Amino acid sequence: MNALRHVHTLLAPDGVVVDVHPVTEEQVEAREGVVGTIEEPDWVNVDLPNAEAGVRRVVAEGLYALEAETAYDVLQYADGAEELIEVRRDLLEGQDVLVAAIRAAQPPVWTRMRVVMRRLRVVA
Repeated sequence: MNALRHVHTLLAPDGVVVDVHPVTEEQVEAREGVVGTIEEPDWVNVDLPNAEAGVRRVVAEGLYALEAETAYDVLQYADGAEELIEVRRDLLEGQDVLVAAIRAAQPPVWTRMRVVMRRLRVVA
């Protein structure tokens, strides 16, 4: 069952849901510019499209009305390469070229990902 469909059964009439989720893979940056992208192929090819389709579906079905939408960047700073690599260790597994590029970057280093926030109001 779509999570938004389930939440709909729990909300009061005219209730509101705020949906917040990333819409890009994390990009690693440093003072000198973009270092690379932390690739998450399963998430970008399966999970993200399914989440977006689920939102469109419940709006099209008339369960919710999309009242507002905004997008913004979330930045997460690290003091140095090793801190960032440790924090993102699971995601960086197998991305040796990117890990080497992160280690070569001048600190500070940070990640950037685009996030969307939508306010959905219960209609039906």
